[in-house]
Amino acid sequence: MRACEASLRRLNTDRIDLYQMHGYDGHTDVMETLRALDDLVRSGKVRYVGCTEFSAWHLMKALGLADSAHLTRFAALQSYYSLAGRELEYEFVPLCLDQGVGILA
Repeated sequence: MRACEASLRRLNTDRIDLYQMHGYDGHTDVMETLRALDDLVRSGKVRYVGCTEFSAWHLMKALGLADSAHLTRFAALQSYYSLAGRELEYEFVPLCLDQGVGILA
């Protein structure tokens, strides 16, 4: 919460369009993270939440938990993708298509 509020001050704005989690935090309960992100969206400080550097399993777990608790779910995934690195196509593209999650490559 403090990090988001600090970002709002630095950006001199009252809302962030896409607030992203950079990496899966295995030391913090997933529901605690999802509740905090949901609080930011419900308070109007953030429009959408996204993630980067998640495994497909972690992303699907977070989406399932968010759905079951009626919390804001991840709307976007940012991941590496190039002609040389096309791993995104194997698990993430089908997952994101199925779950309605956007991809930022």
